[in-house]
Amino acid sequence: MSTVVPLRRLVPWVSALGLLVLAHACLEPRRLYFRTTRVSLPRTKASLSGLRLAFLTDFHIGGPGPSAALTVAALKRLRAWQPDIVLLGGDYFDQGRLFPTAVFDSLSLFPRVYAVLGNHDHRRGPENASAIARFLASRGAIVLQNDRLHVTVEQNHRALTIELVGLDDPYTGLDDPGLLASPPGTIPRILLAHAPLLLDRIPIGCADLALFGHTHWGQIRLAPSRQIGLLDAAWYLDRMRRRPHSRLQRGWFWERGMLAYVSAGIGLTQLPFRLFAPPEVLLIEFDPEAVDPRWPCDDPRRFVRVANSK
Repeated sequence: MSTVVPLRRLVPWVSALGLLVLAHACLEPRRLYFRTTRVSLPRTKASLSGLRLAFLTDFHIGGPGPSAALTVAALKRLRAWQPDIVLLGGDYFDQGRLFPTAVFDSLSLFPRVYAVLGNHDHRRGPENASAIARFLASRGAIVLQNDRLHVTVEQNHRALTIELVGLDDPYTGLDDPGLLASPPGTIPRILLAHAPLLLDRIPIGCADLALFGHTHWGQIRLAPSRQIGLLDAAWYLDRMRRRPHSRLQRGWFWERGMLAYVSAGIGLTQLPFRLFAPPEVLLIEFDPEAVDPRWPCDDPRRFVRVANSK
């Protein structure tokens, strides 16, 4: 004799599960993760040992949810960590709506801040994008729009130098991959750009480390893989705007002969929810001994050790 559970008996359980998921999606955007990692760059012999780099992206000030409060909290907590270099990955104002705010005022307290623009920053045209760039510059950030420069940090009587390449937004096609045509030299090269779409049109081995945002890890993430799928809200946002998806969506990758990280970012857009894609700040401390030989040379786990994620 088979037992069949009547559908009406399942309805309360399904409803309860739905309410729990909704509650989690409402609370998750309010919990900011600081992902502290130790990184060893595989190619270069130049030592960056002890250099601290922080990566923050996708702030979406003026958007739904607690984006502004979370950004203020992130910058306040970041001051205690004392990064040598702060990198900003774009999308400062949701839908590009620039307005007076004190959210980014504490950027001036950090010694070296570099920024690129994102697709939302360009959404209201070039004049508005230039105004956002000036807004950031007035708070001490150097805004890179298809530029590269050397950044030197004096630390314990040592000069630690990186080459920083900052490209304009790849999602709207404003980037100039030609800046990466020549391979890096003896100085480690770090690539900063808003969207990981860029990875599909740059040469192999053109940088040592690349940092991206844009994807929000799907924002509402139900797909089990680290690539975007039909179960991710971001998939539909790209479809609505008839833009290509970023093939890589979340976490560390070994891609095009370099280490690459795609961040979930801090803020929200379109929807006031996150699900299995919590807001985050990436903290990197370079350490040549952060190598795990158990993993192959084309696996980021060989070169990246997560110290904590909280």
